[in-house]
Amino acid sequence: MRKLLNKKPNKNPNILSHFIIATLTCLSIVTIIQWDRGLFKAEFHEGDIALRDIYAPYDFNIRGELNSVAMDMAKKKAQETVLPIYTYDEEIQASVITKANSVTGSLKSLKDTPDISEDDLLSKTKELAPLYNLSEALLSSIIKLKDLDRFFNYSKETIEHFMQQGVISTVYYSALKDRGAGTIRVIEKASGNEKVRFSEDLFTLEDLKEKVKALSYSVVKDKKERDVVTDFVNSILNVNLIYDKEATESEKRLKAEDVQPIYNIIEVQKNESILSKGERIGKDHIEKLKGIEQSEPSVMKAGGVFAVLILVGLFMLLTVLYLKFYEPSLAAGNKELVILSFITILILIAAKVIVISPWPSNLVPVAVGSMLIAILINSRLAIITTCFLSILIGMISGNRLDIAGMSLVGGIIGVFAMKGVRRRSQVITAGLCVGFANMSYLVGMGLIRALDFNTAITESFFGFINGLISAVIVTGVLPIFENMFKVTTDISLLELADLNHPILKEMVIKAPGTYHHSLVVGNLAEAACEAIKANPLLARVSSYFHDIGKIEKASYFSENQLSPADSAHDKLSPTMSSLIITSHVKNGVELAKKYKLNRNIMDIINQHHGTGLVFYFFKRALEKVKDEEVGEQSFRYPGPKPQTKEAACVLLADSVEAASRTLDDPTSSRIKGLVRKVINNKFIDGQLDECELTLRDLERISEVFTHILTGIFHTRVEYPEEPETK
Repeated sequence: MRKLLNKKPNKNPNILSHFIIATLTCLSIVTIIQWDRGLFKAEFHEGDIALRDIYAPYDFNIRGELNSVAMDMAKKKAQETVLPIYTYDEEIQASVITKANSVTGSLKSLKDTPDISEDDLLSKTKELAPLYNLSEALLSSIIKLKDLDRFFNYSKETIEHFMQQGVISTVYYSALKDRGAGTIRVIEKASGNEKVRFSEDLFTLEDLKEKVKALSYSVVKDKKERDVVTDFVNSILNVNLIYDKEATESEKRLKAEDVQPIYNIIEVQKNESILSKGERIGKDHIEKLKGIEQSEPSVMKAGGVFAVLILVGLFMLLTVLYLKFYEPSLAAGNKELVILSFITILILIAAKVIVISPWPSNLVPVAVGSMLIAILINSRLAIITTCFLSILIGMISGNRLDIAGMSLVGGIIGVFAMKGVRRRSQVITAGLCVGFANMSYLVGMGLIRALDFNTAITESFFGFINGLISAVIVTGVLPIFENMFKVTTDISLLELADLNHPILKEMVIKAPGTYHHSLVVGNLAEAACEAIKANPLLARVSSYFHDIGKIEKASYFSENQLSPADSAHDKLSPTMSSLIITSHVKNGVELAKKYKLNRNIMDIINQHHGTGLVFYFFKRALEKVKDEEVGEQSFRYPGPKPQTKEAACVLLADSVEAASRTLDDPTSSRIKGLVRKVINNKFIDGQLDECELTLRDLERISEVFTHILTGIFHTRVEYPEEPETK
């Protein structure tokens, strides 16, 4: 309280962090708005009726229908680049050499036959001709050669030379020449290796007659033998390059498929009519609207970014001024600002996704942000934020006033509906309120715009669904925000108010007096907070847990002792007794951490005695050591003093309830005097210096405490005993 009376203006030490948060938020909002702007996506849909005229703001080109003629020509050109594919079969060369070796071997065997006559030799030679599909004259010429081994070697070398170059059929070679194909792709059948060959390096069987003879001149000197080698090689050579038509056609198909579509180009000139009011929107209109967005000049894009930056910066400035002058407590920290920024950015991202998707813009869940800010921070800031968010949503939706208006109405109704929400079921009710508000607004807008009945009903339905979706989202994400930012809401507090909590059950068994004391303190603190406009639920729940540290040594606390004569402190020194009494605060905080109680509850547990004096044991210490000086600090709680109104109400309620038990004759006037005395002592002792209670607040708290305690200690009429029946 003295802090409030002697308050000096101090500079905000978090100004740098506030500037960083504001700057990052501003840049994020501008980025979201400018990303895939799609200003026409939300306003115009194929099949709808246009509500305004649209003209081309500049010259641009758009893609028309597919140009089938150009596509056919492009595919044909692509197919012409495909080289004919031939398979090189190594086995054919091996089979030809094997045949040459077999012919030579058979003739050599005949020639080496002992005592064979010339006539028999020629006769046997003629019999071999049909077996090898060779002429009798050729075999007769071969067998007359002097050295058949040398003949075979010459033949083998010639065969290998030409077949390694590749022998192609005359038909395919002519086709290559007719098409002007200078190269072909050759794939080896065995290894799969591929190489490109010039068609002029290939041979046909007809070409080989002269080429084999020419090659033989350099190898075989004898003219007769050279002629035999030439005739023999020409007779057994075979085609070993085989055209793979299937592979070639497949390659052509792939090339044709790789050709990119070619479209006709439609030129649109500046000021040309794109869409007229009352006209049904078709596919061509949609393409032109897309063309306006995609062809926007860089200068206009930069100007648009700058314009959005100015508007968003202005909104940020207004929000900062509001916080500075009307919510200084929020401006003192960073947590609330981060929550506000985070929620705003998430809502704008959701809006952008919905706008650029096929979903109707009526589903943009602005009410989610409004309801979350209302319950996590406060309602006033939620209303201010809703106003700014609605304008930004209208910009994202294509500068649509109807969407901005619906967002404003639904968001503010959501803020009002969240007031006093303590149960998650009430969030659904708030969502229904938002849905009905959206629906009513859209019905009114439908009448103004003279929409047909079906369109108006459809838009209103989506507005109602928006409210339900908002409630579901808030219900789902609220626990995430509570845990992420360590925020206490009435919903989470109400869950803790359940007296079936494990630590409260343990207290009922081990410290029943403390349990009853906590319940009474809870009622007193809750009523006090209601009187001074603080959080009554936080005070009540914190009161239930404020003395959990007494469970460990319950018998050392008077409310758990059967009679004053059984006090466990009789055998202890005053200093030790004081240490045990004050340690229940530290033990309570440790238990709260163990059971993962809310941070605000832990703070109240830690502050509910402030730095108060354990007067009883301090007095006993003074009586025992009269000649020595007793340090008062050893008999005080470690603190800190209450930092909030709720913590102060719990401290006062705890002290008043404990003191009221000492009254012998608790009349109304005595109770009133006791309450005022206790509150005045706490004030004089400085225990209320660090909270924001005013003298008027203390007066109201005193009245509430007196009223409740008078009701608790009221006297009953003494009823006469009934006569005993005989």
